[in-house]
Amino acid sequence: MLSRLNLLLVAGVVVLAPVLADGARPFRVGPDKKLIEWGWDEPNTAFMRENAERMDRVGFDGVIFHAEPVVDGQPVNFAWSCWSSRRFEYEQFAQVVADLQACRFQRMTDNFLRFNVCPGDVDWFDDEAFAVVAHNAAVGARVAREGGCKGFMFDIEMYGEPLWTYEKLKHRETKSFAEYEAIVTQRGREFMRAVNAEYPDITMMMTFGYGISGVGTDRSKVGYGLLKNFLDGMYEVAAPRTTIVDGYEGAYSFRRHQQFREAYKTTREKMASFCSVPDRYRKHLRVGFGIWMDMDFRRYGWDLRDFERNYFTPDEFAYSVFCGLSVCDRYVWVYTEKPLWWTHTRVPTAYRLALRRARGPMAIEDERYGRRNIKGMPPEAAPRAAAQPGYSDEDTFGDVAGKWDFLADLPRVWKFRTDPRGEGMAAKWYAPDTDTSEWRDLEIAKFWDEQGVQHIGQAWYRITWETPQFAVPPGGRAVLWFGAVDETAKVWVNGKLAGGHDEGADFGWDKRFAVDVTGKLLPGQTNVVAVQVGNAGLAGGIWKNVKLAVSKP
Repeated sequence: MLSRLNLLLVAGVVVLAPVLADGARPFRVGPDKKLIEWGWDEPNTAFMRENAERMDRVGFDGVIFHAEPVVDGQPVNFAWSCWSSRRFEYEQFAQVVADLQACRFQRMTDNFLRFNVCPGDVDWFDDEAFAVVAHNAAVGARVAREGGCKGFMFDIEMYGEPLWTYEKLKHRETKSFAEYEAIVTQRGREFMRAVNAEYPDITMMMTFGYGISGVGTDRSKVGYGLLKNFLDGMYEVAAPRTTIVDGYEGAYSFRRHQQFREAYKTTREKMASFCSVPDRYRKHLRVGFGIWMDMDFRRYGWDLRDFERNYFTPDEFAYSVFCGLSVCDRYVWVYTEKPLWWTHTRVPTAYRLALRRARGPMAIEDERYGRRNIKGMPPEAAPRAAAQPGYSDEDTFGDVAGKWDFLADLPRVWKFRTDPRGEGMAAKWYAPDTDTSEWRDLEIAKFWDEQGVQHIGQAWYRITWETPQFAVPPGGRAVLWFGAVDETAKVWVNGKLAGGHDEGADFGWDKRFAVDVTGKLLPGQTNVVAVQVGNAGLAGGIWKNVKLAVSKP
């Protein structure tokens, strides 16, 4: 821990943050950062009007809500019907606008109308049908503007039809992926122009951005592959004062300031290179974060008494929100399923107080808040590696088989040890003569969680392996192919650092990578391979197979 005054650079703003040897000195998050509520208690505008004063006192700066226009005498949830051939008219929202204008919030000034891609059953090549989607977006934008809202929560998750997945679309047999890319980009332009026609300075909060679209890979095989093209179209034509917020839902589980910083840098810098108009991306983009307070409660539970059983204790929740606010450009949104903030249902007082503490004063202390293992989670509740998409060897290595001779799989059972205090490097746990008699046996090709290891942080794998005889062709290489490591890895062979893998928690955990072991791995002899793995949250470990391969001549 640092022992002198530091200047902490957070999202382009310098904040004076003195740090003491026995504990970092705290600082506050400024009022320009806004905390937004969104969960299974998502209100309609009638609820907001009736409860505005009470909602104002909870501690949030805004809420994501849904509109219920009256169609043929019946209320309809606009968010779940707007991306369809069903045409809505502004007059149907008269009561919605009246409710919003009557709320007169004092604190909750940053409210967002939810706009889903649901049911998502509009053919991308159907001009007439998509014109209805664009019309509905324009109507929603007018409602948001006249209702005094900041804009949309544009939820691009495919709850209905797989509109972003090329392999599942109607014309995939007759239309190429490139043709789909072109039409989806065009629709992104049409959508954004329709919104801006009614609300030029709108804020478009989004659950995800380019990070889930498979940028840098074959997007024709990625579930959200076409999302990139729609985003390209939006950025190309966005009005000068439009703001597009990547709400970065991948931060749901973050418990350390470092995770937020890395995610911010990746979204701000790396993702710009994947946009067709990077300069416009940099101009319009703002980085936000989502935090799931009852994170994955089906796995961890939501205990109202023993908070150590929850993914976030109240202190950890306060710290995570504080970190998100200190790093984001403006917005952090708190997601919940079991706890319902507006009715105080299953929200213990400790968590309500934690929300209020999240603006500080608080210090950056990742070692204090970010390393706890969740209490009592049964292994059977952990995710299974074999259940993850693309788990098989064919899916993982099939596309490189033409360039490599795969000679052998490394053994499945390795020696394993967690490293909660980060002492492994100094102790040289990668050295061939390291005593592993106290290390446990653990399988690769599985998450460590599903084998009873509840751990967040660093851990080590080691294998002593009788390597088959092999020859490397002239000018070729010998490599170890790792199918996937969650999340980062450094690899040593016989005590020598051979390589590693670190693309960040949200972009690298499921990616294949190769480590060059030419000259380090001895053919036909006993070799020691050691891998340091870093895991920042959820499942961890070497969760796919590891293979030895040499270049084909």
